[in-house]
Amino acid sequence: MEIAILIARIILLVLSGMSSLGAVEEIAKVSGVASATLWRNLPNRFK
Repeated sequence: MEIAILIARIILLVLSGMSSLGAVEEIAKVSGVASATLWRNLPNRFK
């Protein structure tokens, strides 16, 4: 999957009430993309 789609999924989880770190870890586990890569690409306002 593309990083942008994964970031969008993380943002949706954050907006629904999940912590940003928890959302990044969950998406990283499901997608196989490193959590550090997802965290680095996540906009600051959602961290």
